[in-house]
Amino acid sequence: MQRYKKSYKFKFCQGHRMPASPQRKLLDSRVQSEKGLPISTPTLNVSRKRLRYRRTQPSDPGAVGSLRRGGPEFTFELLPVAQAIRVTIPLGPEVSVRLCHQWALECEELSSPFDAQKTVAGGHTEDLSYEFLLPCLCIEAAYLQKDTVRSKKCPFQNWPEAEAYAPNLWKSVHFTDHSQHNRMVMALTLHCPLKLEASLCQRQDQHSLCEDLPNATVQESEGWYVWEKVDLHPLLCFKFYFENSSHVECPHQSGSLPSWNVSAATQAQQLILHFSSRTSASFSATWSYPGLELDTAMSPVYSISQAQGPDPVTVDLIIPFLRPGGCILVWRTDVQFARKRLLCPSVSHRRLGLLTLVLLGLSIFLGVVLVLTCRRRRLLSGPAPSSGLGGAQPVLLLHAADSEAQRRLVGALAELLRAALGGGRDVIVDLWEGTRVAQVGPLPWLWAARARVARERGIVLLLWSPVGRSLTSESDPRTTPLRALLCAAPRPLLLLIYFSRLCAKGDIPRSLRALPRYRLLRDWPHLLGALGARPCPLATCGGLPGAGHLRSRLELCRQLELEAQRLELEAQLAR
Repeated sequence: MQRYKKSYKFKFCQGHRMPASPQRKLLDSRVQSEKGLPISTPTLNVSRKRLRYRRTQPSDPGAVGSLRRGGPEFTFELLPVAQAIRVTIPLGPEVSVRLCHQWALECEELSSPFDAQKTVAGGHTEDLSYEFLLPCLCIEAAYLQKDTVRSKKCPFQNWPEAEAYAPNLWKSVHFTDHSQHNRMVMALTLHCPLKLEASLCQRQDQHSLCEDLPNATVQESEGWYVWEKVDLHPLLCFKFYFENSSHVECPHQSGSLPSWNVSAATQAQQLILHFSSRTSASFSATWSYPGLELDTAMSPVYSISQAQGPDPVTVDLIIPFLRPGGCILVWRTDVQFARKRLLCPSVSHRRLGLLTLVLLGLSIFLGVVLVLTCRRRRLLSGPAPSSGLGGAQPVLLLHAADSEAQRRLVGALAELLRAALGGGRDVIVDLWEGTRVAQVGPLPWLWAARARVARERGIVLLLWSPVGRSLTSESDPRTTPLRALLCAAPRPLLLLIYFSRLCAKGDIPRSLRALPRYRLLRDWPHLLGALGARPCPLATCGGLPGAGHLRSRLELCRQLELEAQRLELEAQLAR
């Protein structure tokens, strides 16, 4: 245990000099003649203003009588607001008083400027200021004469109101963090000889309570608290205890980087975790779903190890998707205590379109929906989309985009539709509702959107591309979900659109050729008429309000269509 150190200086003050007796002079000369060395004899001078070092003796409670047999009497009063102790000396000689911290063999003076010794005349009082109200704080008094007995009172050691100095106790402790690599190390410097207990705890964030970790008691050795095999993290902390109070001290709060990092990316039906670490480490990961505790590990658990290198080494861990709506839980496994990190990948960034996920979904469930929705279709009849829909009917845009370029084109088309329709018409597309899709799953989101369109008599736009050509074959077992979707949307409410640079008429399957088809962007005015909006020829839109914004959206769609076509040709040549 370390304690605050202070440099001591001896001060000699000139006072009334008393003539040395012949016996004293003779004694001094005998000592010098026998040893042959100069000897400095102690001075008898006494300073009444600052008596710091004198030969005094601890007070004997049973001693009575003269000044040499008993220390001075005094009383005190605690002044918490002023952070001072008022000492009162009864009538009698002057007394020197001070505050000190009691250790095993000595009572150490306080640090500056609280180390003042004050001389108090008999029958008067003096206030002694303190920095921290601690259990080892004592009041010491002594007469000004040489070799007098000291009186000392330490009233706060067994103070009934001990909780009052708990805040002062933790403020007085100086914590020094020496944590590095896989070791948590904290050194304490104390004003009092206290035995503090410690354990490890963990926060969820910077402002939450620090929860104790099981079996994580830290042993103290000479003021050092050390725990081996720990994954250092700013939210993994020490918790110190003294009686009924506690204090949390977190290493690396100054902003130093953690020893490892992880990021996530999606590819097809896989999640790729990129690990980067400055030390050799092993990692594990598993899926976590809403309703589970953070420390609850599910099966299976995927693991990977990483060797140490001169620079941060990066390794990848590939994890298959189990079911929608999940997050990944990642932690180190080569240490005893590690904080788990939670990553939630965005569904909108996956390499598959929403329709592809639907086609690979629950065929049995959609088969049942097929029967029910086909019966409903026979009962539904309504006007053609171009017969003046009016109102604010929503438009559901379905797509099978399987590349980043095609997804950007889908997003631009949705923005163009929303700008052209206006009037509060809502355009529904999965790219704009990634968070909702991640929460409920692709299939529930799709059927909820279709139900809203049917209820509000909206329109379903099916954006076709060559990626879905083989998926409409009746001999293909994967056609059940798509046929269920087409049957669920009544024919008067289902339109087919395609970009001519990405899809030819021959790419449209026979089962869909009976639908009203619109070629983009050539048939754009006719599509607006079918959607119930006022048709606007591409060459004559300049005079309408917001025409500049609409033209910029049209031009963006053209550019993205050309880019998607170029990338598609490059991919075909590469194959």
